[in-house]
Amino acid sequence: MRRLLPFVALFGLALAQVPVGVDLPAGSALTLSTNRIVFDVAERGYPPPAFPAYYAPTDPEGALMLRLFSNLEGGWFLSTSLDALSGEAGLLPPEQIEIRIDGASWIPLGPEVLLLSGEGTSRGYDRHAVELRLKLTGREAPGRYEGRLLFTLAKP
Repeated sequence: MRRLLPFVALFGLALAQVPVGVDLPAGSALTLSTNRIVFDVAERGYPPPAFPAYYAPTDPEGALMLRLFSNLEGGWFLSTSLDALSGEAGLLPPEQIEIRIDGASWIPLGPEVLLLSGEGTSRGYDRHAVELRLKLTGREAPGRYEGRLLFTLAKP
């Protein structure tokens, strides 16, 4: 009987419950596949047959992938801005860049644009496809133009 008593005592300790608390900080996260945009107008057959003409970026090819997470109480918004695209031939204003999210309508980028807004927490990382295009009016010189997008995730 003596040998059984230590076993019962150890088994009883193994079944004891200890309260555990988890404190998750409030926060948000935003990741983007890239923020660098390059339009090589000369490479894409300039001049086009008619103006206005639209050119997709040469880098990155295809849509940018945006991943967004928030567990903040209340609302939030995501905006983006872009300085002028610079190139050897000069500058192109940000208004000549158009943007759309998840296949919605194209809108001029301008100095700052509200892209998304939400209320409450997300279900995890929400994924969004961000597409860009350059609107050429006929006043641009052929060449390579480059810029960087700035995304801001904030509470109103």
